Amino acid sequence: MIIVITDRKISAEPDFLRQVEVIADSSPDMIILREKDLSEAEYRYLAVECMRICSNCNVKFCVNSFIKTAAALNNGRVQVSFGSLTSNADKLKDFKEIWVSVHSRGEATEAERMGATHLIYGNVFETSCKPGVEGKGIKELREVCKAVGIPVFAVGGIDLSTAVAAVNAGCDGVCVRSLMMTSKDPAETVGELRKRIGRGGSLGRSGSYFV
Repeated sequence: MIIVITDRKISAEPDFLRQVEVIADSSPDMIILREKDLSEAEYRYLAVECMRICSNCNVKFCVNSFIKTAAALNNGRVQVSFGSLTSNADKLKDFKEIWVSVHSRGEATEAERMGATHLIYGNVFETSCKPGVEGKGIKELREVCKAVGIPVFAVGGIDLSTAVAAVNAGCDGVCVRSLMMTSKDPAETVGELRKRIGRGGSLGRSGSYFV
């Protein structure tokens, strides 16, 4: 499974929504709108537009961090940090899919206990998103995958050369940011990525990508 995480600051297209459109048209499995530096109102505008684009392309869409906006859009899924999961349990209980970013085996098992349905673990490799932060590596990713019974997705430094190692460690898919946001041909990029990690849509370690 291929999940695209947005970053308008590195968009290949000057028009961010146009880049989202061409990415959605390349048929990744899901797009997460991660523009956390925006105000709630600014983010909500982009979220509405991105969800429309994703719906038109039959691609799943997920709000990052802005729980009120996620609830207002009523598409049943949201992605939050581990800290946000622990402090917003009541606000998250009605979501069908709760995607949680975790950074250790302990956080992973606790997030699962608290109701997370999917985990995003990283950073697995060194990434420009967190310069100077050493990647946690494949061994720790493998341990996290073994420790929980819900789907785990690798993030951080995932590109065409590292994606295979991440999937071989047992995760259910990969999250990519710069690989797709800077791509001038997302369809070619997604196609090549799918070839390397296996046929798109096949079931992961847990048996199902989505609840």
